[in-house]
Amino acid sequence: MENVFDTIQETSEHLCGATNTTVKKADDIDPRESNYSAAVGAAAPAPPAAAYDDSNNALMGTKGNAFAHVESVQVLSSTRSKSSRVLLHPMTVLFPESKVTAIMGPSGSGKSTLLNFLTGSIQGNLKAKGEVNLAGQMGFVPQHDHLHGFYTCRTYMEHYTRLAGMKINDENTNFAKELLAGLGMDNHAGTIVGDMFRKGLSGGQKRRLSVALEALSRPETLFLDEPTSGLDSESAFQVMKFLDDYARVPGRRVILTIHQPSSFIWDMIDHVVLLSKGKLMYQGPRADIESFFAHNGSPCPTNYNPADHYVTVVNDEFQLHTKSVEEWAAAFLKWQGSTELEHDLEVALSKSASFPPGVVADSVKRSSNAGHTPLSQASRGNAVSATFELTRRYLLNLYKNPGIIGTRLFMYGMLSMLIGILFWDLESKNSYSSVTSRIALLFYCVAFFVFMSVAAVPFAVIERGIVEKEVMNGYYHPAVFQLSQAIASIPGTFLLAFVTTVITVTMTGLREPLWYFLNMFLALNCAESLAQLVSHVVPHFIIGIALIAGMYGMFMLLQGFMMVPSEFPSWLRWSYDIAFHTYSWRTFMFHEFNGDGIAFDSVEFPTGMDVLRVYEIENVNPTNDMIVLLCYSVVIHILSFIVLHLRHVMHKAKQVYIGAFPEE
Repeated sequence: MENVFDTIQETSEHLCGATNTTVKKADDIDPRESNYSAAVGAAAPAPPAAAYDDSNNALMGTKGNAFAHVESVQVLSSTRSKSSRVLLHPMTVLFPESKVTAIMGPSGSGKSTLLNFLTGSIQGNLKAKGEVNLAGQMGFVPQHDHLHGFYTCRTYMEHYTRLAGMKINDENTNFAKELLAGLGMDNHAGTIVGDMFRKGLSGGQKRRLSVALEALSRPETLFLDEPTSGLDSESAFQVMKFLDDYARVPGRRVILTIHQPSSFIWDMIDHVVLLSKGKLMYQGPRADIESFFAHNGSPCPTNYNPADHYVTVVNDEFQLHTKSVEEWAAAFLKWQGSTELEHDLEVALSKSASFPPGVVADSVKRSSNAGHTPLSQASRGNAVSATFELTRRYLLNLYKNPGIIGTRLFMYGMLSMLIGILFWDLESKNSYSSVTSRIALLFYCVAFFVFMSVAAVPFAVIERGIVEKEVMNGYYHPAVFQLSQAIASIPGTFLLAFVTTVITVTMTGLREPLWYFLNMFLALNCAESLAQLVSHVVPHFIIGIALIAGMYGMFMLLQGFMMVPSEFPSWLRWSYDIAFHTYSWRTFMFHEFNGDGIAFDSVEFPTGMDVLRVYEIENVNPTNDMIVLLCYSVVIHILSFIVLHLRHVMHKAKQVYIGAFPEE
């Protein structure tokens, strides 16, 4: 049997050039590669000894057999009559230490699902069963680059240094520079990322920056979803070279999905996991994959990209295959039994106290697993430093992103000036029409300036993608983000309230400018907090805008301007107290019309108190209403905390157990 496999191996090497990595001589090594490889490993903390076992490492030749055992990942059926669709079938996959593992397969094979299984990112109506055993901290680079557009590459690296709880010192600064240089970004260190308002990095450069940001804190396991997608051939090669250097540090491993690697990139992959229709077609060293396919009658043709060949062969949706997916899966199980891989799988599974070979627990039971340190719960920084850093980031976003505050400030200012022109020196007039003008003006100030807060919803929803990535990577709990967002939104609402107060009160002559400012400031805080809450629960910002617009339309009807509370239907009278517009508008009205010296040349409204009596707000206590507005905003923020925490808990409850090896 050994002679047969030796012959197959020689044949495969002749056909596809599948050879082991060539060791370079000292004179052949590029000095930049040598320096960079040293820099990637510099100051990297050694993995804890308890996380590994030195025995029985036939596959890797190094300590630390990481593995994932998939029992199933399936789509939950919406009706009992339909059977659940299985996305991943039972399999056990090894992830060698100090190696680059590529998850490959045709479209729809389950590559992304397996990566989500490994990273604890199972979403929606999926149910996962199984276990993932990895050591140390995890870093995940998603396929889509979720980045803020106002940072430069250099300042973004500094931001992530602080966010990860590391200090800005010479060592970390130099390491960040080496990372950017290793990814070909050193000439773009001062270039902004860019967004819809400003041109910045290209798509490929953003992809490389995303990789550098997650490598900055030196996670032991670095996951990447299609890291070469959208890159030219040279950039893709350099990214893979970077990942190869990164993985060589003891205790680390790189796990990535890749769709169609070039021949050069194929040679940089150490370990291959090949899937088709959710089933395992092959796993093992890249150098051995040709032996398997040649043994089963499908050797790689001469001068053909091996990756393309293997993916094509296991895709039975077209007429280019010799075996079905089920036949390839059975062939691999048979071939696996004749290699050392079977032994390595048994050794890896034996390290799991909660999942001995042949025994798989449901993900909902994983909390009873003792002796494990959950990988997904590890935090890179701490709540206090993360709160300060996120607050700083949000304030920078307000200052540098014209869409968040600049456009709104312009619109608030222009509309306030239009109000001032239309209602110029209104306070000096005492006719009946001046009374109705005051009432309409105060209603408009509450209704429209509050309504304009919907402009914050799209940016809050866009921010959510960044936050979800950072929460999954362990930078902070989502509640920390909400706290920082609540704090950082105060300067923006203060500025908007100040501009509208100065322009409107100065030009119209409305009374009590300080009360006007306080009222507008608190009302805008309520609107801002409501926009944040809605952004946490809607899937798209269009839905969020429509939802808030509907709520504000209802609040306008209920605030007491169009119909006084006594005329509400008896079963709906309680709704008058629900809208925060109610407390803002009636406080505006009270300070404008309350007072003994306020009189008008009008039969209907001889005094200001008559106006207040008509609207049934003559006994309003403005101080109490301001306290209500403050509490209203706080309650909405608390609801946001609850929503984010429940989503976080529910998301974690859907994941399989992710832990480290138990201590021997």
